[in-house]
Parts: sequence; structure tokens; C-alpha cells
Amino acid sequence: MNSLYPWRVFLLVVEHGSFRRAADALQVSPSAVSHVILKLEEDYGLPLFTRSRSQLMLTACGEQLLPAAHALINSADALEQQLLGLRDVTAGAVRVAGFNSACAMWMPEILRRFNARYPQVDVTVYQQGDETLRRMVERGDVDLAFLSEDMAEGCDFMPLHRTPLVCLAPRGYVPVNGGCVTAADLEGADIILQADGYDTEIRRYLNVSNLNSRALCRMEVDATCHSWVEEGLGLCITPEMTFRASPRDVSVWPVSPAVYRVVGLVTVFPDSLTPSARRMRETIVDYMREAGLVNVDS
Repeated sequence: MNSLYPWRVFLLVVEHGSFRRAADALQVSPSAVSHVILKLEEDYGLPLFTRSRSQLMLTACGEQLLPAAHALINSADALEQQLLGLRDVTAGAVRVAGFNSACAMWMPEILRRFNARYPQVDVTVYQQGDETLRRMVERGDVDLAFLSEDMAEGCDFMPLHRTPLVCLAPRGYVPVNGGCVTAADLEGADIILQADGYDTEIRRYLNVSNLNSRALCRMEVDATCHSWVEEGLGLCITPEMTFRASPRDVSVWPVSPAVYRVVGLVTVFPDSLTPSARRMRETIVDYMREAGLVNVDS
């Protein structure tokens, strides 16, 4: 097939997880989407999806082709936007992903600035945990992503902000040494943890400290963790910026030894960045610098 349309349909089916939902997005019938995918599979002699009554999943071949399909469509979109740019037309689309606190604290002002400058560009923002963000980057599901340094290995990563881990404790709590939370405070304590994929640095800190702490719960929402601390149900180790995004009436103590979370911006397609994604990246970096949030060397 010479047209890129079948690969756009392929990516939409992957994104939506069904022919019907992909068809709704394209405003065509499910049978039309099914026909495009079948023709694609026949033309290349490869199965792309396994189909069942309740589930549609990528085959091993489909998984291997997914990043290349994203790169193909992204390059085509970049070319189209470059052509539009030569005609002084600002249009296109950009996809940005980030963890909870980045989406809560930084993205609203970034979006306000970007939308004021480029109102014709469609922006989609995804909020996810670290491990899901990494998978989105690897699959090419987004153009830009806020990601922790620990999860950005092998990526085009621009470090921007360093935030310390702190311990949230019920109001009135005082550590053993009176100044910071150590292993002596955490040993055997009830710990309120973020869910898997949201707790990269916290899990490493607890493992390195070889603590015998009890995970009282696993929460995806930071604010829920903080509210449980406020209710006196346990202690919570969290990046300081995460607490600032959803503060509660709790005590905040530094941890020792000190541990930091370094976050930054991943450019998923650095060699074929669309004009819209480039403008978004510039807007993000300008905002971070003007707000005094850049505190690490690039």
C-alpha cells in the first residue's frame, strides 16, 4: 500500500483498543476499519492483531512494528507541518504526557501560554505513572513526556528540576532524632505507598535502607495518600513537589540520607520533531526557566 492511511488506522486501533472505537474516531463504520486492517495484514503477510469476542491485542509482529509506524506517521506529519509553516500557517497537533504533579502544577500555565500563542494547534495531555509513561515513550504514543531521570535511560532527556524526597507524618509527629526521618522512624512503621509505577524513587529508597516496613495501601492518587496521613493512618515518603501539588494538614520532614527525584523532558522523536512539538518544547522550557523551576544542569 502506498498510502499512509492504513498505518494511521492501525495506530488508532491500538490507541482505542477496538475497531468500533477507532471507527468512531474516524467517523466510519467498524467494518471499514476491519477491512483496512485485514488488507494491511494481507499485503504484508503478517498478522497484526489477535481477535477474540472480548479482546483485541497486538501480535508479536504488531508490537515490533508499532514504534516504526509511529515514527513513519510522525515524520509524515512533521513534513506536512513544515510545508504549512512555509505558508505561515500555524496548525498541527502535539501530545504531551506527564506524572501527576507535573500535570497538576506545571501543565495548566504551560497550556495557557501555548494556546494563547498557537490556538490552531490541537494539544492532548496524558497523566500517568512512571512505568506507563516509559511505555508510552517507547511505543511512540506521545511527542513529549515529563519523566524521572531513573526512567529516561536511553531517551533524549533534558533534566529540568530536582526535588527532594520528604516524609509526610500526622500533625504533631516528631522523628526520633528531632530533625529528620531516618530508618529508625520507618522500621516497622505503617507506610502509605503510591501504586506500582508511581513510586520509583520511594521504592528504591526503602529497598536501599533495607527497611522492614508494612505497606498499608497502594494508592494511584497522591492526594489520597496525603489524606490518609492527615487521618493518622501512617507515614508517606514522597517527592516534595508531589506534596506541594496536593497539600494537607500534616508534618513534613526531610529524610536522611537525602534522596532526590530528578525530572525532565523527553523528546520522543528528536530527529523528526514536528513544528508543533518543537513549539511546545520551547514553551515548556521557557516556562520552567521563568518560574525558577530549572535547578539542574542540562
